[in-house]
Amino acid sequence: MVFTLAITDTINEFLEPYLEAVLDNFIGLDPWLQAVMLLIVAIFLIVGLFVFMKKFIKLFIVLAILAAIFWFVYTQGYLDSILSGINTGLFT
Repeated sequence: MVFTLAITDTINEFLEPYLEAVLDNFIGLDPWLQAVMLLIVAIFLIVGLFVFMKKFIKLFIVLAILAAIFWFVYTQGYLDSILSGINTGLFT
């Protein structure tokens, strides 16, 4: 057995038996039941995405405002005048 520090290898080795068991059981089902299960999983993921967005909407709004401010400062050239003071030794 070879021990590595790669996180992805560790995760893959841990999850591989579970994924194989689930896929073996899933493949053995009827196609209509597979479709129903995939639909349920898709609905669950979509609902989870909306719950996540609902919980973190304030954070998204704040990040959007900060990004808009940074974009405005960057495109108007204000950032160049601020950063030029660093090169002249103003802050040393």
